Amino acid sequence: MRKRLLAYASIMLLAAPVVRAGVTNPDISVIGQPFIRWTDDGASTARKRPVFDEGETEFVFDAALNPYARGFFAVSMAEGDVGVEEVYFTLLRGLPGDITLKGGKYRAGFGKLNLAHPHTYPFAERFGVLSAFLPGAESFNETGLSVGWRVPLPGTWSVTANADVLQGDGFRIERTPSVASNDPLLIDSDEGDRTSEPRSAWLGRLAAFAPIGDRSGLELGLSATEGTNNVAAIARTRVLGGDAKLKLWTAPSAYLLVQGEYLQLDRDDASWDGTTAAYVFGKAQADGGYLFADYNWKQRYNVGASVEGYEDPDAPIVDITSLGAFAGLALMEETTVFRLDWKRTTRTGSADPFPPASASEPIQSLRLRVIFSMGPHKAHQF
Repeated sequence: MRKRLLAYASIMLLAAPVVRAGVTNPDISVIGQPFIRWTDDGASTARKRPVFDEGETEFVFDAALNPYARGFFAVSMAEGDVGVEEVYFTLLRGLPGDITLKGGKYRAGFGKLNLAHPHTYPFAERFGVLSAFLPGAESFNETGLSVGWRVPLPGTWSVTANADVLQGDGFRIERTPSVASNDPLLIDSDEGDRTSEPRSAWLGRLAAFAPIGDRSGLELGLSATEGTNNVAAIARTRVLGGDAKLKLWTAPSAYLLVQGEYLQLDRDDASWDGTTAAYVFGKAQADGGYLFADYNWKQRYNVGASVEGYEDPDAPIVDITSLGAFAGLALMEETTVFRLDWKRTTRTGSADPFPPASASEPIQSLRLRVIFSMGPHKAHQF
């Protein structure tokens, strides 16, 4: 009897199907971005001297999790610091109404340029108006959940709507303590403004795309986001934006890309009034935008120009304008790209009643970048 049971058990084990992982090894890529920069900025210690920099190195892991979802993981390394830039899943199908779902840590979908990684830019760095208006040090990057829906409309226009609930930590602004003895930051420097208390933010975007001919197209978008920059004071930051992108194919291997964004910032700036023992608010309101054109041909060459202008939200009477030009070369294909950038930036107006004569002088900068990619995630041209 015992031998018969052992025989049956052996047959069942041999006949059992082998359990295999549903996901194979992900696509793995490494992207390097070393560069040389030069500037005539009088405030720079390297004025009129070339500076070599290893730039940011990006490690990307990307794979289909199943027929319905994908996973994305990006780690960046710069100046010896390693950080998780993005880690999220995307549910592309399977939900009712063709709803898509995205969750994790990701570049927020405000406008067009914030979504793109720096190695995809045809110029040196993102525009100053995005850095000044959007939350986050290097990009508007948050942990959250995004729901997308394609609006069913007749005709050739394709309209999509996205709504995000975000952790909101990127909105927080560190307040400088006052001299009042009852200032919460002086009483408790760590938790005086309830800095560790979570307070979520939101983001909404509506985008419409229309084809032009067989390959060209026009996209228009509206974006809005709001979050809390000081929890204890209930101080808010709101940013509104509109964007447009036009891509015209002029030949089988040549196209013109024109893209621009306009942004408007409305921010509460909290401070402490020791006399009333309460928070008081100032207002930071500013607007501005950018526009650039990029012409690509033979899938190897590109040239372009950009213009930008905005009000400095931290110095309301200061206007910042810049003009730029850029050119690029891809060696045979897009895994090795050289990009040369020039920019001329001017600040007009000053909060200082007696500014130095050099304060309003234009600052010029040059930057030569080499972008190389090992793996399937190419250093593709934007």
